Amino acid sequence: MANKYKKYKNVLRFFIADVRDKERLKMALNGVDYVIHAAALKQVPACEYNPNEAIKMIINVAMNVINASLETGVIKVVTLSTDKAVNPINLYSGTKLVSDKLFTAANSYIGKDGTRFAAVRYGNVAGSRGSVIPFFQNIIGSDKKNYL
Repeated sequence: MANKYKKYKNVLRFFIADVRDKERLKMALNGVDYVIHAAALKQVPACEYNPNEAIKMIINVAMNVINASLETGVIKVVTLSTDKAVNPINLYSGTKLVSDKLFTAANSYIGKDGTRFAAVRYGNVAGSRGSVIPFFQNIIGSDKKNYL
């Protein structure tokens, strides 16, 4: 990735790090203005079988990103969530809901002039498992009266 974006080397840095390591995360965020947090353990069965790891990866990492961002003066942090966090039915969606709540609450930690936090919930990504896009394509290609 560093080679692909080498023309931006004056504004981009690349780190090998574990986002569960708050100190390394702080090093990576030093001097950074904007963060897009997309790390997660997305496999629902793996989260159900390994709940401690799901909590560490999704909730604890969210807290690490929030705290490291506050401590290093990041301007804006956006976390990627999921539409599955709306009415959680499994551990993955439950931990994503908790993460969203942590990011929202973090806006009150620093005041009006500090780091701003937001969570965005994506859904139905084309080509992803569980997407409704194939369902809609079937409706378009068939007798629509059956679906209305």
